Amino acid sequence: MGKIIYKRIYDLDESDRQRVLVDRLWPRGQSREMLAITEWARDITPGSRIRQEYHQGKLDYEAFAAAYEQELADNKSAADFLESLRDLLANGDVTITTAVKDVEHSHIPTLRKYISTMIG
Repeated sequence: MGKIIYKRIYDLDESDRQRVLVDRLWPRGQSREMLAITEWARDITPGSRIRQEYHQGKLDYEAFAAAYEQELADNKSAADFLESLRDLLANGDVTITTAVKDVEHSHIPTLRKYISTMIG
Protein backbone atom coordinates (compact mmCIF):
# COMPACT_ATOMS: atom_id res chain seq x y z
CA MET A 1 0.00 0.00 0.00
CA GLY A 2 1.22 3.46 -0.89
CA LYS A 3 1.37 6.53 1.28
CA ILE A 4 -0.49 9.83 1.08
CA ILE A 5 1.51 12.96 0.30
CA TYR A 6 0.09 16.49 0.55
CA LYS A 7 1.34 19.23 -1.82
CA ARG A 8 0.27 22.45 -3.44
CA ILE A 9 -0.28 22.13 -7.19
CA TYR A 10 2.67 24.46 -7.74
CA ASP A 11 5.00 21.99 -5.99
CA LEU A 12 4.07 18.88 -7.96
CA ASP A 13 6.81 16.97 -9.74
CA GLU A 14 7.12 13.87 -11.90
CA SER A 15 7.22 11.57 -8.86
CA ASP A 16 3.62 12.57 -8.06
CA ARG A 17 1.99 10.07 -10.41
CA GLN A 18 -1.44 9.66 -8.77
CA ARG A 19 -2.81 13.14 -8.09
CA VAL A 20 -6.08 13.95 -6.37
CA LEU A 21 -7.17 17.59 -6.50
CA VAL A 22 -9.21 18.57 -3.44
CA ASP A 23 -10.42 22.06 -4.37
CA ARG A 24 -14.04 22.88 -5.23
CA LEU A 25 -12.98 25.22 -8.04
CA TRP A 26 -10.48 24.36 -10.76
CA PRO A 27 -7.23 26.33 -10.21
CA ARG A 28 -7.07 29.43 -12.39
CA GLY A 29 -4.61 29.34 -15.23
CA GLN A 30 -3.92 25.62 -14.86
CA SER A 31 -4.76 23.26 -17.70
CA ARG A 32 -5.96 19.75 -17.09
CA GLU A 33 -3.09 18.42 -19.18
CA MET A 34 -0.48 20.35 -17.22
CA LEU A 35 -1.74 19.19 -13.82
CA ALA A 36 -2.36 15.60 -14.96
CA ILE A 37 -4.92 15.07 -12.20
CA THR A 38 -6.00 11.46 -11.63
CA GLU A 39 -9.15 12.46 -9.77
CA TRP A 40 -10.84 15.78 -8.97
CA ALA A 41 -12.55 15.23 -5.61
CA ARG A 42 -14.55 18.45 -5.47
CA ASP A 43 -17.51 16.77 -3.75
CA ILE A 44 -15.57 16.31 -0.51
CA THR A 45 -14.36 19.91 -0.30
CA PRO A 46 -16.02 22.54 1.92
CA GLY A 47 -19.43 23.65 0.74
CA SER A 48 -19.89 27.07 -0.82
CA ARG A 49 -21.53 28.60 2.25
CA ILE A 50 -18.80 27.84 4.77
CA ARG A 51 -16.04 28.50 2.23
CA GLN A 52 -17.46 31.94 1.43
CA GLU A 53 -18.16 32.81 5.07
CA TYR A 54 -14.59 31.86 5.99
CA HIS A 55 -13.11 33.97 3.18
CA GLN A 56 -15.36 36.89 4.13
CA GLY A 57 -14.20 36.71 7.75
CA LYS A 58 -17.61 35.67 9.08
CA LEU A 59 -16.09 32.41 10.40
CA ASP A 60 -12.77 32.13 12.19
CA TYR A 61 -10.55 29.18 11.35
CA GLU A 62 -11.75 27.03 14.26
CA ALA A 63 -15.42 27.53 13.31
CA PHE A 64 -14.62 26.84 9.66
CA ALA A 65 -12.75 23.62 10.51
CA ALA A 66 -15.58 22.45 12.79
CA ALA A 67 -18.20 23.18 10.13
CA TYR A 68 -16.16 21.35 7.49
CA GLU A 69 -15.64 18.39 9.81
CA GLN A 70 -19.42 18.16 10.21
CA GLU A 71 -19.89 18.42 6.44
CA LEU A 72 -17.48 15.51 5.95
CA ALA A 73 -19.38 13.43 8.50
CA ASP A 74 -22.67 14.13 6.67
CA ASN A 75 -21.27 13.91 3.13
CA LYS A 76 -22.62 10.94 1.16
CA SER A 77 -19.76 11.33 -1.36
CA ALA A 78 -17.13 10.85 1.34
CA ALA A 79 -17.47 7.05 1.31
CA ASP A 80 -16.93 6.99 -2.46
CA PHE A 81 -13.91 9.27 -2.06
CA LEU A 82 -12.38 7.02 0.59
CA GLU A 83 -12.99 3.92 -1.52
CA SER A 84 -11.35 5.56 -4.53
CA LEU A 85 -8.44 6.68 -2.37
CA ARG A 86 -7.95 3.14 -1.06
CA ASP A 87 -7.95 1.82 -4.65
CA LEU A 88 -5.33 4.38 -5.66
CA LEU A 89 -3.21 3.58 -2.61
CA ALA A 90 -3.21 -0.09 -3.62
CA ASN A 91 -1.29 1.02 -6.73
CA GLY A 92 1.24 3.27 -4.97
CA ASP A 93 1.63 6.69 -3.42
CA VAL A 94 -1.14 9.27 -3.81
CA THR A 95 -0.58 13.02 -3.81
CA ILE A 96 -3.47 15.05 -2.39
CA THR A 97 -3.08 18.46 -3.99
CA THR A 98 -4.59 21.92 -3.66
CA ALA A 99 -4.09 25.44 -4.99
CA VAL A 100 -4.73 27.25 -1.68
CA LYS A 101 -2.02 29.69 -0.61
CA ASP A 102 -2.15 29.06 3.13
CA VAL A 103 -2.44 25.29 3.44
CA GLU A 104 -2.33 25.24 7.25
CA HIS A 105 -5.34 27.57 7.49
CA SER A 106 -7.39 25.86 4.80
CA HIS A 107 -9.54 22.75 4.56
CA ILE A 108 -6.47 20.53 4.14
CA PRO A 109 -5.66 19.94 7.85
CA THR A 110 -9.28 18.91 8.52
CA LEU A 111 -9.34 16.67 5.44
CA ARG A 112 -5.97 15.17 6.42
CA LYS A 113 -7.31 14.36 9.90
CA TYR A 114 -10.45 12.83 8.38
CA ILE A 115 -8.47 10.66 5.95
CA SER A 116 -6.10 9.58 8.70
CA THR A 117 -9.03 8.60 10.94
CA MET A 118 -10.90 6.74 8.21
CA ILE A 119 -8.00 5.05 6.40
CA GLY A 120 -5.20 5.14 8.92
